[in-house]
Amino acid sequence: MKSSTQVADLLLSNGVITKGAHNKAVEYMNNFDCHIIDALIDSNMIEEEALIKWLAQQHRTKFVTTSKLKIAKIGQLVLQKIPPDVASKYNVFPILFDQPSGTLSVVTSDPANISMIDGIRKLAGAAQIRCFVARPAAINAAINKFYKGDIHAFTAIDKESIAAFQSMMDVYERNLLDEGAMVAASAEASTMGRKEQVLSEEDLARSDRVSLMSGGAKSSGHSLELAKVMVSLLESTRENLSGHSVLTSNYTQKMCERMGLPHSETSAITLAALLHDVGKSGPYHLTAFNVAEWQGHRTNAQKRYETPVRIFETAELPRSTIQSLRSMYERVDGLGMPDGLRKNEIPLGSRIIAIADTFTDLTSNPRNPYRRQLTTTEAMQVIDQGKNTVFDGNLVALFTLVVTGDDLKRKLLTGAQSVLVVDSDAEQCAIMEMQLTARGFKTKTVRRADEAIRMLINEPANLILSEVELKPFDGFEFKSRLNEDKRTSDIPLFYFTARADGKDVDRGFSLGAADYLVKPSNIEVVATKIQKYLSREAPRAGADGVSGSLKEMSIPDLVQILSHGQKTGMLKLGFQNGLHGEIHFVRGDIYNAMYGKSRGEEAFFTMLKHREGNFSIDPGFEAESKIINMTAEMLLLEGMRRMDEENR
Repeated sequence: MKSSTQVADLLLSNGVITKGAHNKAVEYMNNFDCHIIDALIDSNMIEEEALIKWLAQQHRTKFVTTSKLKIAKIGQLVLQKIPPDVASKYNVFPILFDQPSGTLSVVTSDPANISMIDGIRKLAGAAQIRCFVARPAAINAAINKFYKGDIHAFTAIDKESIAAFQSMMDVYERNLLDEGAMVAASAEASTMGRKEQVLSEEDLARSDRVSLMSGGAKSSGHSLELAKVMVSLLESTRENLSGHSVLTSNYTQKMCERMGLPHSETSAITLAALLHDVGKSGPYHLTAFNVAEWQGHRTNAQKRYETPVRIFETAELPRSTIQSLRSMYERVDGLGMPDGLRKNEIPLGSRIIAIADTFTDLTSNPRNPYRRQLTTTEAMQVIDQGKNTVFDGNLVALFTLVVTGDDLKRKLLTGAQSVLVVDSDAEQCAIMEMQLTARGFKTKTVRRADEAIRMLINEPANLILSEVELKPFDGFEFKSRLNEDKRTSDIPLFYFTARADGKDVDRGFSLGAADYLVKPSNIEVVATKIQKYLSREAPRAGADGVSGSLKEMSIPDLVQILSHGQKTGMLKLGFQNGLHGEIHFVRGDIYNAMYGKSRGEEAFFTMLKHREGNFSIDPGFEAESKIINMTAEMLLLEGMRRMDEENR
């Protein structure tokens, strides 16, 4: 939502920025529908730290930079103080809670909003609120990361990571890897200086709910984010494996979190999953399954299994990362390589990555051994055949729950709709792929207009995001050719381009473009626009025909997904006691709940107690009236509180 220009006006009147800078920031704000603080930063009129430091001085408080907020670890008890919908509505985020004094510390861009702060205090049950200043986009990213699990939420706005990433990518030319150059680049990235800590350690020490990690090669926060961007770009030209390692790392991370591993161990194993393919060029894509089944893959793996470890030798990788990388082709029956380890002798990270890597290859690589992309069910059947020989049987069972839940979530939110990104800039492709994948979309990238047309004829997408500057012909010709073919003429296209001339904009819309977005722009905003457009065009996409077990996805998870996705319809529930329940949604709001003879909130609270049963979605259902007035988040919090009291 657009903001007032008050901050820019104050900066101008105080001589902090010039009149020209003021005008450019206001123009940027109007063009991209963002807060004036973000407009000032993203249009490069003033550096982030200088701006929020100045704002903090005006409000006599402290400030938190994007890079500092990104690497915070916020405990669930702190997050529960402010429901996600309230945090999003007021652009405020909790960072720590001091139990003895009852003080809740939050970051906000508007500490002067007394009525908002007092409302947050009452809602959180806090004695007082302590406000720190942060840019609105960083607060929104924190909300998406910590409440919604979007691990890429900070990717597009953290300039420190982007700068480090760019310095590393200067070593490469068109995605060609050289082991010596990679080592040098990794060493350079590992010596990056750390910014001043603007939120003091004394502040953070007051609560064990928050821990901030410093930059550098050993940082599980900064290094992991940097590695994701780097690897995404490296893989952007791997024809059928673009995004493979990031997807593998996402599944790996979810497995680690599901097992409750310490944060440092989770980060180390996830990093190994990101790096597992680096330097392994050759005729075969190596996975634990492929290496176990085919001699050609095994011979290639014997030559290259240690390549990632050697490449990053000077980067001081965590011990768990090195162990996971080195042993990912071991087998639980002892017939693997290089050391013939058996069962739990194999590092846990290696056993997890072996499953995640194989699953990603089977479901997203059309040139896998089956020569087609398998469904989740088909891929798990293949992996299940290798249970207790190639793969750890217990981890296979857990992975089944993880990916089944992910599959259900994607169907509920997006219907697994697909987006094709067409851009000659590999960095743009990589970041957009991460942003859209994190939102549940199937995302593919291509660098040439002619290749995009061939791909769309064989695999139609739900939406195209295209640059104008393309080869061998530009984006306008690209759209004209799509219009001429019945197979592609109805696919909506967004232009995302540096060409901002009015004639170009008019031409884009005259060809039938759904939107025309101008670079530079916050890529997260672009991804959100795409998400909203597809939701508006097919608001019930993903819900039709979705059903499953409550063991795969619990009632709280279902409620949160349907609420955050602003879905309309009825969630039908069947329980082992023979009773049935219903929860009615209208654009994400819960209108009513039914269970047996109970209605409204009491029915909802009773159903939350069930852990076993089944569910299905009826997207055609329309609620008649609104019986429940509490938000979904408030219902869940109150329901959990009641269950806690009953269990005491």
